[in-house]
Amino acid sequence: MNTELKIIDTTDELYTQAKQIRIDCFFEGMINTEELINDRFEEIGIHIVCLNEKQQVVGTGRIHIVKSTGIISQMAIKKENQRSGIGEKILNELIRRCKTIGVEKIELSARETALEFYSKVGFKAFGYKYSSAKTGIIHQKMSMNNIG
Repeated sequence: MNTELKIIDTTDELYTQAKQIRIDCFFEGMINTEELINDRFEEIGIHIVCLNEKQQVVGTGRIHIVKSTGIISQMAIKKENQRSGIGEKILNELIRRCKTIGVEKIELSARETALEFYSKVGFKAFGYKYSSAKTGIIHQKMSMNNIG
C-alpha cells in the first residue's frame, strides 16, 4: 500500500477521520468520547496522519512536548490496516520530529498488547502496569532516552 504522512492540526479536514479512528480503537461504546479525545493536549499536540492512495486517513499519532520530554499518545491504526507497517511509519516520524526539535527523551503509555511493538524500536518499560483512567485497559509506561 502506498502511504503518505501528513502533519495536521485540529482544524484540518482530515482531523475528523483521525479522531474517528481513535474513537473506534480506544473508546468505542463509551458515552463521553468527545471528552476523552479532547484532553488538555489535543490542541497543542502535533498530530500526524497516514493517508492511503485515496487520501483517506488509515492511522494517526500525536506528540506533545513537556520541558525536554516528548509524550507520544493516541497512536491508532484502522483495524483493517493494522500489522501493515503503518504504526511503525507513524512512530518513526514522531521520533524523528522529537530529534529535530532537540527532545532528550520520549515517553508513552502503551497498552499491554502493544509492548512488543514499542520495544522493537527501542522503548523500555518502566514502573508498574496500571489500569488506564480513561478506558480501564492495562497500560505500561515506556521511555526512549538519549534520542538526540
